[in-house]
Amino acid sequence: MYKASFLFLSLFLIFSQLSHAQEKNTLGLNEFFMMHYYTFEGNADQEKLNEIEQNLLKLDFVSEAKVKYKIEKNMGQIILVVKEKKITSEGDKIFSPTSIKQIILKSGLSPMEYSVGKYEAK
Repeated sequence: MYKASFLFLSLFLIFSQLSHAQEKNTLGLNEFFMMHYYTFEGNADQEKLNEIEQNLLKLDFVSEAKVKYKIEKNMGQIILVVKEKKITSEGDKIFSPTSIKQIILKSGLSPMEYSVGKYEAK
């Protein structure tokens, strides 16, 4: 009996971890993906760009994050895939682009233009 309950608990923990990992990339009812773009300028090395990308992935609603950078121009672009939800009540949380700006500023870079686009599935 003890072995069966331990096995059940172990399987439950494994499946809950897998479902949580996939949660950011799957859509529920009234959810959709949007692309968010933010350009920036300033000096950045690969380590700083990787750190920015990791911080972006920690943001709520962010499913994918990519940072592109042109060394010769000292300019770059952040590209995010964000899982958004149709607002159905006043208390619904939404993605805030100010969080992107804060990450750019904390990295010692200057934010420039922000835009939103339609998500095109790969």
